[in-house]
Amino acid sequence: MKKAKNWKDIQKKLIGTNQKREAEIQLEQIKLDLAQLIYDSREEIGFTQSELASRMGLKQQYIAKIESGEANITLETLVRFLSSLKMVFKVEHVKRKRSEKVLQFLDVA
Repeated sequence: MKKAKNWKDIQKKLIGTNQKREAEIQLEQIKLDLAQLIYDSREEIGFTQSELASRMGLKQQYIAKIESGEANITLETLVRFLSSLKMVFKVEHVKRKRSEKVLQFLDVA
């Protein structure tokens, strides 16, 4: 019986030494991480997708696409989201190690 590979092993095999492919995978992971953050934040506050969409001046279907990672969220939309939920977006740039993600989300209560 063959041992199942974990995601990191599969990812290494797919990427190999292809830096362009690695950047594409990282970008998709960032989009999914942001989608999860938006979903979690909306749920924590207790808004439905429709309520959030109304506050942001968007359609509920677009919120659903954002939360599923299907939509490319613009900086303007991100700012509208943060404003609607009375949240702050903090940006910090530091030199990263190769093994670190380009974008990291910190849970600050």
